[in-house]
Order: sequence, then C-alpha cells, then structure tokens
Amino acid sequence: MENVTGGPTGTPSLAPKGRRFAAGVIDLIIIPIILGLVIGLMLLNVSEVVRSIILIVVNIGWLIFRDAIYSPGRAMVGTKLISLTGSKVSVGQAFIRNILLVIPFVLVIGYIVEIVALLAKGERVADAWAKTKVVPA
Repeated sequence: MENVTGGPTGTPSLAPKGRRFAAGVIDLIIIPIILGLVIGLMLLNVSEVVRSIILIVVNIGWLIFRDAIYSPGRAMVGTKLISLTGSKVSVGQAFIRNILLVIPFVLVIGYIVEIVALLAKGERVADAWAKTKVVPA
C-alpha cells in the first residue's frame, strides 16, 4: 500500500476526492436537511429561539456521530475515517475535525474553506487539527 506521498509504508493512501465529495454531499447536505425538516416540523409549537438552539445541538451531535460512530455517506462510497494512528476516531477528534462546521457564525465560511481544501489537496483543513484522515474502506 502507498502513503499519501506515494511511497510504500503500509499506511493507507487517502481516499479519492470524488468519493469524499460524494460522501460529504450525503452526510453534510442531504442528511442535515432531512434531520432539520423532521425535527423542525416536530418543534413547530416551540418558540423560534428554542427551536434554533435544538437544531444547532442536533447538527453538532450529527457531525460528531458521523465521524465517531457511523457515516452513511462514507459507507455508501466505500471510505472510512481513521485516526493517524490507524485507530478509531475519538469523540474529541470528531469534535475538533468539525469545529469549522459547528460554530454558527463560521459555518458558511467553514464549509467553503473545507470544500476548497478538499478539492485542492484531497484533505480537509480540520483533518490535520484532529489528526485524522479518510481512506478507502
């Protein structure tokens, strides 16, 4: 197997950009929209402030769940997220990896930064922060 720089080391190479992008569309666009609609409809009789706070907490919870426990998008495209040590990603790493996506005022900029980084170098900026990488499953 080749490492990310192309040399043989026994460490998995990075997953292809196209597969990562497809997984991101599923996990970061489609599923959050569905979650938001379902939960938003369930909370129609709740004040807008409380509903917004609940939706933010659900979004943060989803992002951590997706990275630390199970990602339908990655499962569908045949990739997985691992720690740089090769072990399962911790909840702390999952939170750090999604920090640009969970801060409400940074959310849009965070998504743009992460998409540009993924398309340019094949890795998200926060992968380095969390010491994680996405590899073929």
